[in-house]
Amino acid sequence: MARNPWLEELFEMPELEGLRFQEEALVRKVRRIPTQGQVLVNIGDLVDPETVVVRGTVVNPEIHEVKIYEQLEVDTSEVERYMLKGEGDEVQKNEVIAIHRFFFGRASKVCRSPIDGSLETFLKSSGRVLIRGKPIPIELKAHIPGKVVSIIPSEGVVVECKAALIQGMFGIGGESVGQLAIAVDKPGEALTTELIEDKHKGKVVIGGSFATIDALRKAVRIGVNGIVVGGVDQKDLTDFLGYEIGMGITGKEKTDLTLIITEGFGVHPMKEGTFNLLKSHEGKQACIDGSTQIRARMLRPEMILPLWAQKNPGS
Repeated sequence: MARNPWLEELFEMPELEGLRFQEEALVRKVRRIPTQGQVLVNIGDLVDPETVVVRGTVVNPEIHEVKIYEQLEVDTSEVERYMLKGEGDEVQKNEVIAIHRFFFGRASKVCRSPIDGSLETFLKSSGRVLIRGKPIPIELKAHIPGKVVSIIPSEGVVVECKAALIQGMFGIGGESVGQLAIAVDKPGEALTTELIEDKHKGKVVIGGSFATIDALRKAVRIGVNGIVVGGVDQKDLTDFLGYEIGMGITGKEKTDLTLIITEGFGVHPMKEGTFNLLKSHEGKQACIDGSTQIRARMLRPEMILPLWAQKNPGS
């Protein structure tokens, strides 16, 4: 199997040098939605990873073209007279948006909306309309436990906490939170299926040098939230996802699992310092994010291990 060019580029970048971990750092996370919305917290509020800090709605990309003239069996120039809905009107799926009655009202042809949404555009000259799906509600959680230190009006907040911070080399899957569970005894030990157990459901599992594809699949079946390991096989990753990663950015994969590799593709024992730091936080909360980007801006997957609890920020 040919190697992925942009993944090769990823591991050759000089920016990787010096990346590893900080045993104690002041972590600030900007939590911002890409639209105007409602900020739900105030400066000074204490939050946990599941606290919703801002919500709003974004434009639905789903849009349908409806050829009304075809369904009513009329000339395009006649469609306007049969319209029951105008631009900007909300519509429900299967709601009649135009009707053509004939034979003195004893027969009719109707045109219905294919989706819930709104009639965005009426193209009079062609007898068609564009119907866009309902706006999509979005909400953003704090992702880390901490204190709200800044408000971005109508868009988001900045949350701060003391934490150990570990950067990975590459990841897939977005944000996830769970208790750390160390599944191996040594950083050179592979993470195999027998090491993934039912007790790991909802947790972030730490492996050693390598994760097998069967271990990844079992982790998904059990409901493991995340896996952090030294390396994976590039072909296994493609098989696990069902497609080859491209475009130089990850984080939106629909995997039900966040995966972070700390060293590279293939068998790579996790660095002793990284492994020992993770082990020292066993049983504690880990906030992880597999998002990786190399082109527009450098973004590395990360593990945030909070050093103080929500109710005791001064400790």
